[in-house]
Amino acid sequence: MLLVGDVWTMHRGRRAGAVYVDGERIRDVGEAETLRARYPGARVVRAERITPGVADAHVHPLYWGQALAELDLTGLKDPRAVAERVVQRARAVPPGTWIRGRGYLFDAYPTENLLDRAAPAHPVCLLSRDHHAAWVNAKALEASGITAQTPDPPGGRILRDAHGRPTGYLLERAVALVLAHLPEPGPEELERGLQDLARRGYTAAHAMAYEPARVLEWAEALAARGALPLRLWWALPRGEWRTVRPGWRGEDLEVAAVKFFADGALGSRTAWMHAPYPDGSTGMPLDSLEQIREEGRAALEAGFTLAVHAIGTRAVEGVLEVFHALAPLAHRPLRLEHVQHVRDAALPRFSGLPAALSLQPIHAHADLELVRRHTPGREHEAFRLRSLWRTGLAVAFGSDAPVAPPDLAAGLEAAVGGVLPASERLTEAEAVYAFTRGAALAAGWPEYGVILPGARADLGVWEAGRLVARVWRGRLEPVLA
Repeated sequence: MLLVGDVWTMHRGRRAGAVYVDGERIRDVGEAETLRARYPGARVVRAERITPGVADAHVHPLYWGQALAELDLTGLKDPRAVAERVVQRARAVPPGTWIRGRGYLFDAYPTENLLDRAAPAHPVCLLSRDHHAAWVNAKALEASGITAQTPDPPGGRILRDAHGRPTGYLLERAVALVLAHLPEPGPEELERGLQDLARRGYTAAHAMAYEPARVLEWAEALAARGALPLRLWWALPRGEWRTVRPGWRGEDLEVAAVKFFADGALGSRTAWMHAPYPDGSTGMPLDSLEQIREEGRAALEAGFTLAVHAIGTRAVEGVLEVFHALAPLAHRPLRLEHVQHVRDAALPRFSGLPAALSLQPIHAHADLELVRRHTPGREHEAFRLRSLWRTGLAVAFGSDAPVAPPDLAAGLEAAVGGVLPASERLTEAEAVYAFTRGAALAAGWPEYGVILPGARADLGVWEAGRLVARVWRGRLEPVLA
């Protein structure tokens, strides 16, 4: 197959006019007329642009597959509107059935539990857009054994009324008290999530360990029978990696990292900040910096790398210091995930680290309003794409689906369009690089994300600035989602 168009090789800024693919490998790259003459019998595909395959560098495929079948509450900010959606779902499912949804983001924590009236016969569990909070009803609290006597778990909080009774709103690791009692997802949810990513044109995804460790076995089973629809980079939860061997499972799945959470999220006001939120709180650390340092050291010595969630300024700076301490043990990039709020004084600490920065510009579409509300006067510290690009570290882009949909066009628009201040925007070429070559470098896959003879033929095909097809395993497949 000969693909003819503007070929962005992502190798030293070089462009070409065509790329010749034979099976699963790129065999030749050059000018269109030269390659037409060299391969006269090749099927010719013309496109506006050809790039390396696109990757989502931060995604939760199991929960994305699950989200596709749940209530979509995206954009809802009023608890009454959310409750009305629950009323509608309750009418359609038998009593006792769990009602699940995700995507809302409230300005204030609800104190009146409208969900009890909306679905008195159904347990209800609704996750916030950032997945760092949950709103549940009395049936769900009862099913989970949460009462006034239940203590807050480490790294979590059960909100309570003036009498100490749970209100039904849970923060951070308190959410797990309910999630543990929900019907468990299965391999079909993982496959649904992966297939949706493939239909959107992705050729790789970095699975970021919010899922239980056992989900790896389902991914391994898909890899063993050659059924993975894209290439997977896999991180395991902290505390659940010691019996697992790092490395490749076949050609399409690598178990590569251990995931830690240094803090929460902005929308739930649990991102760990130096300066307080308007309500006086400063967020909360989840895994302590000492725990990240010590368990991280053991993981590195065992052959894994690290992926650490850090959103607030205090979390980002704390993890930077941990990375500086562990840098001599790094054998591939240490990953800092999100890096959403960065103070000016912290920027010099990035340079020279054996690290990669995994960012989600798509979140700016919704989060900039929260930035203005929760960090007034410090808005410039958020979504510092250009500032972080200038550190010289590899920058990779993703969605964090199901926190946001894995919408490539929306991610690109957020990075280059008018959503961000002009001083922090990237060019289109830089943003595409972050979804392709940057993602491969963040994964520790230097042989991917580049169009060169001998490289894997994981390719993206573009028209009118949009991804319209992918080349995967020697096949040209249209984008369907």
